This record gives sequence, C-alpha cells and structure tokens, in this order.
Amino acid sequence: MDKAVAGKFIDKLGLTQEQIAKYESHFFNDIMPVIKRHYLSHLVTTIEEMINEKQKQAFLEDMREEVANGGVDVDYAWLERTVNLKRLRLFSIILVPVESGKLKARTHLIKGDTGALITYWKDLSAEQIRVLIAHELGHIASKYLLNDADSANDSLATLFGYIALQDRNDFYRDLAKQFTHESAMQTYNDIENLCNRKDM
Repeated sequence: MDKAVAGKFIDKLGLTQEQIAKYESHFFNDIMPVIKRHYLSHLVTTIEEMINEKQKQAFLEDMREEVANGGVDVDYAWLERTVNLKRLRLFSIILVPVESGKLKARTHLIKGDTGALITYWKDLSAEQIRVLIAHELGHIASKYLLNDADSANDSLATLFGYIALQDRNDFYRDLAKQFTHESAMQTYNDIENLCNRKDM
C-alpha cells in the first residue's frame, strides 16, 4: 500500500499498521487467487441466470397446468414465489480445471438439463483459458438461449466467443477508464469521503 495512504488510514481512521497488513494479506493471498480462477465470471453468471429464468418459467408453466388439472396438490402462488427466488438454481455452469484430456476444453451437459461442466486444461495461460471458456459458453448459449439445433457447431461457438471477448476488450480499452482513480490517494479520498461520513 502507498505509504501516504497507509498514513491516512492510521491518522484519520485510527487503524493500525497490523490491521492494514492483515487486510492486505487476506485480500491478495486469499481472495485474489479465487478471483483469478473465476474466468469470465460476469459472462458465466449472466448466461447461467438467463438459462435459469427460462427454465424456471417453463417449470412454472408445467406446474400451472398440473395444478389446474388436479395432478398436483400445491399452493401455486407459494410455488411461484419460491421458484422465482434469485438464489434458486435450476441450471448451473461449473468451471473445472483438469490435468489433461482429448480436448483443451469441453462442455459436459448434465442429465436433465440441470447444468453444464466446462473442463479446461489447467496448465494453459490465463488468456488461453478465457478464450476456451468463451468458446464453450458459445455452445451453451447456442443450445439453451438461442435454441439453435446445431449447438455443437464449433464455428457458431467461436463466433460467440469472439463477440464476448471483443466486448471485454472494448470495455477495458474504452470504458474501464471511468471506473479507475488517478492515484492511490484519490482512491482513498473517494472511499473515505463516501463511506465514513456521519450522515450516510
């Protein structure tokens, strides 16, 4: 941490050097390694949520018919509220690093359309892993979101991967600037001014 910023945390916020070191160590040694393993996490989560919403609605439609026909004795309003909880997952995408395999990355669909495992060679570079995962997400989006009969088509998956990765490139090149601070001190000033006010 920048020494001037550390001094502000100590002098203005009453923290100790030990507390600063503890939190920095935890962030960089415990949290960052996990973040680094969550390749394309925003894209994975978005696709997963979109598929979940689609599957939840299909499930609720089936259940509405079952309840109406007397095939199921359940309070439909309760069921609908429960199914529409954001945390309820009917479909999950799980990224699994592997030692090796026939392909550098592969999507394995779980029976019953309840999810997908994307396996990838763990010894590849981080950027190679991102490219492969974007491609594999293309297969999943093709099957579950675009309803493409040819979801195994590698060319379509590659197209999706390209669009997703290029969007990420555009974000970091053009848009990310608005979310960064000019200096460590500006970061401190912004967070201290916004988060440590009595009138919050």
